Amino acid sequence: MTQELLQNLNIPLTCKIGKKLFKKQFTENFSLSNSDKKILTNDIESITLEYLLNKNTINIAPYTDEEQEYSEIAFIKVEILNPNKLGQIVNIVQNIPYPLIIFLACGTKLCINISPKRINKSDSTKLVVEESHFSQWIDLQNRTKIEDEFLESLKVQNHPFTDFLSFYRSYLDKLIAFNASRYSGSLIPHANTKEILQSIQSVEAKIAEVKSKIKKETSFSAKVNTNIELKKLSDELEKLKGSL
Repeated sequence: MTQELLQNLNIPLTCKIGKKLFKKQFTENFSLSNSDKKILTNDIESITLEYLLNKNTINIAPYTDEEQEYSEIAFIKVEILNPNKLGQIVNIVQNIPYPLIIFLACGTKLCINISPKRINKSDSTKLVVEESHFSQWIDLQNRTKIEDEFLESLKVQNHPFTDFLSFYRSYLDKLIAFNASRYSGSLIPHANTKEILQSIQSVEAKIAEVKSKIKKETSFSAKVNTNIELKKLSDELEKLKGSL
């Protein structure tokens, strides 16, 4: 199902690679920890370079400045066996030295990762991940209307061909808007959607900590104070959700 979705992105056939990347290539070319090697062996079924977009394969200009190099973009499909290892799996795949849009498939479910990269200040020949963004999991056999709209928005014609940086950022904006739709019910992004989402995640983490603290608290007065703190955080969370 993920393969069909990738084909429906309308990426020109000139960009098609469809080449499996062997696990051995990762262990031989990148500095992987023992933990990474174990995940590569046990939790990843396959990694495929589906499409490679560059100035020779699509009419999009490269973008380079002192901090960023977007001369090509790869669309990667990763079939995984353990969704609980999602972050570590993406860290391994992101060793590939150019900007990636990663489609992670686990059974009928799909997660998309987009991780903007910057030039390594200590080694200008290398790119390092600046930040990493994951979509919510989508069950491709049981999609909602807004999930269908999001997947439709990923077609290449819905993104600017100005240069590869603009093209890549457009995909990231669509992913962020999709994650925000969980609260807003809409794929229409605001200028500060990314920052609001980060604040929501931060407040949700604090709420989880406070709830855990309440369970362990034995003093009645301390419980009261902690519940007041929880109420303030809950109000803050609702306010943030309402601003999306």
